[in-house]
Amino acid sequence: MSEETVLLSRDEASARVLTLNRPDKLNAMNHALVQGLIQTVDDAHADETITSIIINAEGRAFSAGADIKEAATRHGDSPEEARRHFDGSRGIYELGARTDKPIIAAVHGYVLGGGCNLAISADMVVAGETAVFGYPEMKRGLAATMVTPGLVHRIGPKAAFELLTLAEDISANRALELGLINRVVPDDKILDEALAMAETLAAYDQRAIRTTKRIFLKSTELPLAQSLDAAGEAMLLMREIGK
Repeated sequence: MSEETVLLSRDEASARVLTLNRPDKLNAMNHALVQGLIQTVDDAHADETITSIIINAEGRAFSAGADIKEAATRHGDSPEEARRHFDGSRGIYELGARTDKPIIAAVHGYVLGGGCNLAISADMVVAGETAVFGYPEMKRGLAATMVTPGLVHRIGPKAAFELLTLAEDISANRALELGLINRVVPDDKILDEALAMAETLAAYDQRAIRTTKRIFLKSTELPLAQSLDAAGEAMLLMREIGK
């Protein structure tokens, strides 16, 4: 299956809509899909006509997580090969930080494991009311490794540890309570809601939007004092630009 097939891309006004397109595999994330997402987000970042990015999916699931069958083919890899694969795919766990343009995930159905981390790597998440979230790694006899940092950073240690170790699925409403997502809407309104949010964002000053996201990202990574330093520098720069 080609990269062009597993990930679709189209523009709706100034929003770039990316669609996971492996519905027969519950949009399990294989190498082609991961690399396609990283590249298309980078492309959207470089395109000045695009103000936001939306990620959604075909079929009955947003994503059931990593492609286990493809991963099994790498069990015999050397440490060097494993390192190269890790370095090449790491960007999917930091997708939201690859651009200062807002990314909105519009999710439905199963949103599991790496698929859940893909969703929460976005800046905002709109979920259908019947969406199911979870980290099933423990049930599969796997350690929850790469999915852990993003979840801890998004919702904090207590809730994250429970989701990762008990491996219980949760509803969209519970995900909203935990701060994993932003909005719950009827299943047939998910993309409409994401597009409406993108339209709102497009109407604002884009320098202000992008500067706000850059400071937001720094604020999630730095201590308060350093975050305030970065915010102050950004504020002064915006004033200079505004002259």
